[in-house]
Amino acid sequence: MDPSAVWRDRQHKWRIEAYRAPDLRFAIFATNGTTESAPLWLFGMSALARWLMTHAISLDDLESD
Repeated sequence: MDPSAVWRDRQHKWRIEAYRAPDLRFAIFATNGTTESAPLWLFGMSALARWLMTHAISLDDLESD
């Protein structure tokens, strides 16, 4: 399953992939150079919004990958 969109934060600590299968879900990866974590799966926009708020990441901090 290929992501429909991919974003990174400005510090490249996080990578967010969006999937539509059949609902909207997001995979969050913590990145550190060449390694990355297992994905944290979030279901829906409200879950992504809560995660971004708890990590103090604004939409302006995200870059398309």
